Amino acid sequence: MFSHTRRPLKGLVILTGILAAGATLADSTQNAPGAACVAINGASLTVRDDGEAENRTASLVTAICPAERPIGTGTTTTLSGRVFVVDQSTTSEVCCRAVSKNPLGAKVTGAWQCSTGSSANYQALDLASLSDTYTFSSFYLECQVPALSGGNASRIQMYRATQQ
Repeated sequence: MFSHTRRPLKGLVILTGILAAGATLADSTQNAPGAACVAINGASLTVRDDGEAENRTASLVTAICPAERPIGTGTTTTLSGRVFVVDQSTTSEVCCRAVSKNPLGAKVTGAWQCSTGSSANYQALDLASLSDTYTFSSFYLECQVPALSGGNASRIQMYRATQQ
């Protein structure tokens, strides 16, 4: 009889744990290497042995860097990000933005954030947030990486996607 009276409490503890776990899904931050980014429109990025992705071509490359969006209890609706880049171009900047797109083709884009000046050191680009309440939309970061400049390649070192 004593164990029978404890079962509802045990169930309440489990339910509370599940609800607490679901609530934490709404705030999500993930880091990913630049190698997770994919060049689009037939272009290519070279993946380095340190997980960074660089543009070793003579043309600007646009890359999409995926952000997994949790769905269910606590579904996220806001995306922002930080991209760590090395801009070695003397004529162009590395530029990135947050993007949300749903299967119907509707796209929500954040403002472009660009590097400043050419340097072998990294720069952190803080991306403006965007909001999309449609749960069937996907989130990603989009970056434009300049062409080779004087034999030096610009690159995406890593990125952080933050969702709320």
